[in-house]
Amino acid sequence: MGDVSRIENLVKHVYGADTLVIESTFLNEDAEMAKRFGHLTAHSAATLASKADVKNLLLTHISRRYRERDIWAEANEVFPNTRVARDFDTFQIKRGECIKLEK
Repeated sequence: MGDVSRIENLVKHVYGADTLVIESTFLNEDAEMAKRFGHLTAHSAATLASKADVKNLLLTHISRRYRERDIWAEANEVFPNTRVARDFDTFQIKRGECIKLEK
């Protein structure tokens, strides 16, 4: 999912998913800017994953203004089974698993 801005109406659509792949453009400290531009924060994406009882969270569409580890840390506080995907990363999604494939 990308450029969704809000999570309230998404829970029922992703409930119980093996992996939720969703944008996480901003950190929570910039939540107002995220809302203004129609994006999510890492915290919001993780909150959705938690509320929707998904098994894995894969974050994409990260702003270059942040370090990957900061996006991961913010989401991981809310939803521990979080990964951050880089451009051209490849993952294999199996029932209940999200495995990064090595190149």
